[in-house]
Amino acid sequence: MKKNKILLSISAITLLFITTIILTATIYININFAHQSVDEMIYYLFNGFGGSPTDVFTNAIAQSLIPIIFILLFLLIPILPLKIRENVMEVTLKSKIIKFTLFPNKYLYKYRLLYASLMLLLSLVVCYKLLGINEYYSRLTNYSTIIDDNYVNGQDISITFPKEKRNLIILYLESAENTLISKELGGGWGYSVTPELENIALQNINFSNTDKIGGALPIAGTGWTAGGLVATTSGIPLKIPVNGNDYTSSDNFLGGAYTLGDILHDEGYNLEVMFGSDANFGGRSNYYTRHGNYKIFDLNTAIKDGKMSEDDQVWWGFDDTHLFNWAKEEITELSRSEKPFSISLLTANTHFPDGYLESDAENLFEHQYENVFAYSSKQLSEFITWLQQQEFYNNTTVVIVGDHLSMQDPEFFNSNMYGGYERTIYNAIINSPVEPVNSKNRLFTALDMFPTILASIGVEIEGNRLGIGTNLFSNRKTIVEEIGITNADQELAKNSKFYYDSILQDDYLELLKKSKK
Repeated sequence: MKKNKILLSISAITLLFITTIILTATIYININFAHQSVDEMIYYLFNGFGGSPTDVFTNAIAQSLIPIIFILLFLLIPILPLKIRENVMEVTLKSKIIKFTLFPNKYLYKYRLLYASLMLLLSLVVCYKLLGINEYYSRLTNYSTIIDDNYVNGQDISITFPKEKRNLIILYLESAENTLISKELGGGWGYSVTPELENIALQNINFSNTDKIGGALPIAGTGWTAGGLVATTSGIPLKIPVNGNDYTSSDNFLGGAYTLGDILHDEGYNLEVMFGSDANFGGRSNYYTRHGNYKIFDLNTAIKDGKMSEDDQVWWGFDDTHLFNWAKEEITELSRSEKPFSISLLTANTHFPDGYLESDAENLFEHQYENVFAYSSKQLSEFITWLQQQEFYNNTTVVIVGDHLSMQDPEFFNSNMYGGYERTIYNAIINSPVEPVNSKNRLFTALDMFPTILASIGVEIEGNRLGIGTNLFSNRKTIVEEIGITNADQELAKNSKFYYDSILQDDYLELLKKSKK
């Protein structure tokens, strides 16, 4: 009998501990990832966090430790078998004394397993509602034809390159948005944090949602690094089914898509992509290998080539100073070939939480994240200056674009930017042989960068649309200009039969088979 009571208590405590973890995680995510979609969270949950810096996890644990203790104690108090006064409160009602028991409650203790089960169920309901999982599953049951009706396959239209093909350098700036630009120039800050990025946008082509410096609006399926990279190079969102936990290891990653890498590869370009982290994170290596057979330079490459040791790792792998220095070496080597080249770089220092502040960076501002962005802006400017001094530069277009909005604690932005400001993703195009019909007051997303990047190197695109993205150099309206950002966002969040059948192809059928086993 005593043994059964012990097992009962252990079972109840275990359920309450699980309840505590669920509630704490829900609160943490709701506070720190208020602008992130459930789609993104599920993508990384089912496709792995390998390659993430320990700072991300230690920060989450540090912030969650005290809430875990308090929530667990709060849930345990009603069933703790403590010996205290049986009647802890007395109420006199019409000369009659009424006594009743507070915590610990003998009835709750007697039915502690039922109590713990109900608390677990309640925590799941809270999680379901607060994180928007109910809305996510609602979208899973709804289908949209927005992709089906608007998708343009580059293999079905005329894509004409200039006689002398231009080199293409794409600089993806981690979490780069226009918010840290001064509000006088179109940003959301009361002062300038990234003056170099401001000057680059002002002196070159900057596609904007306003008449000042602006950028792309966030939209479903593009709000994290893998999604941003896919969107800007294929014109489609990244939509992986919830049962696709092994998808990022697929050799046929988005096999039905005809991407920027596919097009450049078919045109004889030498292709390379560089990450300051593990390229396998989020399936990036498989995407770039499948679409263009890119040479991949990442953390593993740097260690293998003896440029650094495993003990030299910082943040996500190696800092942006090393990324830019090694990129100069790689670009110099690529430029020696008679073939045109395209290289893409993804920085890492400005990733949340708070970014990685290199030792040479100045502390100009109160918050570390501001100082990280300020130094990143300076690094980028110096790299652009180096490019402009190279012999190949005259025949090279440089595209600078943020991969997505920052995932930094929303309070950081809300407490600094002015009310009503709309956060957008940074972009600038340098040394393009063509000029846009109109670069200002355009409504667009990362999806539109795919045909726009091609157009920036002088490529003519029949119909000025690829994927569901629109060439911003042209006067054709984007999808969001046609139907509105809210409507487009809602429709792209839904399922698409065309996407599963034509983009995921056989991989989706394999996922369905696995889910039925």
